[in-house]
Amino acid sequence: MLIVTAATAPSRGLTLALVGGFAGSGKSEAGKLLAASTGWAMLDKDTLTRPLAEQLLVSLDGDPDDRHSRLYGEQVRPLEYACLMKAAWENLECGVPVILVAPFIKEVGEARWMSRLDRRCRRLGGRLETVWVDSDVETMRERLISRNASRDTWKLTNWSEYVAGIDLSLRPVVDHHLIDNCRAAARPLAEQVESAADRLLVTA
Repeated sequence: MLIVTAATAPSRGLTLALVGGFAGSGKSEAGKLLAASTGWAMLDKDTLTRPLAEQLLVSLDGDPDDRHSRLYGEQVRPLEYACLMKAAWENLECGVPVILVAPFIKEVGEARWMSRLDRRCRRLGGRLETVWVDSDVETMRERLISRNASRDTWKLTNWSEYVAGIDLSLRPVVDHHLIDNCRAAARPLAEQVESAADRLLVTA
């Protein structure tokens, strides 16, 4: 299922596309497929910041795989997103459309944050698009087990606690493209992303 809501008078030209979702939803794969379909640059938060984030956590006497403590949330996460956004703006200022892949769990629910992002895109002569990759609990758990990443250890070990702490009904507060990446989805991920890419390219 792909739901595309009408954009609000977007500027033509450059595009900043946010691809968000919970861990294991398949947002990185969706981002890569979108990049392949559009030819736009893709910046993944984990790729850009993970080594630095892990070392920073160690230097702060934390767990390098920690993504759930106050230490990570207050001292590391903001820096990760700052790096990601600075890289995005630099590309856009050079005329390069950008796909950003990160959870964006906090950000997409904040109307003021999204509004500021949209205004900055418009000042550069571009537009903001948001893609939300949705999935069900069991499918996400299967993906986390399959990718076997150390950063997922806490989630898998404390799965019930983790699931209880997330809002699976979360959706961006702005118009967005919704990708259904559940195991039982009616359409394959690649087909849904290609449809979204076609719409983005038509309006770019």
